[in-house]
Amino acid sequence: MIQVNDLSFSYTPHDEALRKVSLTIDEGSWVSIIGHNGSGKSTLSKCLVGLLAPTKGEIYIDGLKLDETNLPLIRKKIGIVFQNPDNQFVGVTVKHDIAFGLENQCLPHDVMQEKVMHYAKLVGMEDFLDKEPHQLSGGQKQRVAIAGALAMEQDILILDEATSMLDPEGTREIIELIKYLNTALNKTIITITHDLAFAGMSDRLIVLKDGMNILEGTPKEVFKEEALLKSSHLDLPFGLALYNELSLDPKTDQTLLEALWVFNSTM
Repeated sequence: MIQVNDLSFSYTPHDEALRKVSLTIDEGSWVSIIGHNGSGKSTLSKCLVGLLAPTKGEIYIDGLKLDETNLPLIRKKIGIVFQNPDNQFVGVTVKHDIAFGLENQCLPHDVMQEKVMHYAKLVGMEDFLDKEPHQLSGGQKQRVAIAGALAMEQDILILDEATSMLDPEGTREIIELIKYLNTALNKTIITITHDLAFAGMSDRLIVLKDGMNILEGTPKEVFKEEALLKSSHLDLPFGLALYNELSLDPKTDQTLLEALWVFNSTM
């Protein structure tokens, strides 16, 4: 579980990126944090993994307070995959990239190789282990980045705009992987996104505006608040507006939601 209490963060004294954010993310859930550019989404994600230290407030990960003392333990529990797959590929090949974090754990070579193969298979990249970055699609690079995070065997995974630079097919691949990680492996998934159709597939949504969380609930509950979303510069795509008109639930009507996502992404 993640507990955030009255979290504030400032890049400069006059630039408050987060303002008294409080939220709870349950173990094994899939939560999407949504908001317009500059709303504080990425800042919040960096605070959650300890890349930024809050100006005020507290963060607890599985009961551990995120501070300098507990940071090494917390980083064993939570990982992050960023927006641009090209900026994350640090290995010469796929297998070297997945192994990068493991190399710092001083594991025996055979154990490390077993883990690399296991997580490559998990994300469907076992046939690409010797491929170099320029030989991969954007979706494949992102799957490799996810495999590298999974190899660290953390229970919580943050994906910060992990689909925003991908084409519809690459995004579809990542969505299917997220579903598997969440439902089959019981990973806690936090997706940072401005894509409301994508966010509609998660269990809960948290809406940020000007560094504050202004709305939280199930996709159905949040998408009903069209006026509040518009005031946050988040317009419902046609498909989700249709959902409201038909009184459908995005979480339970997954087949139609995915079809509408494909429709929206090709408009």
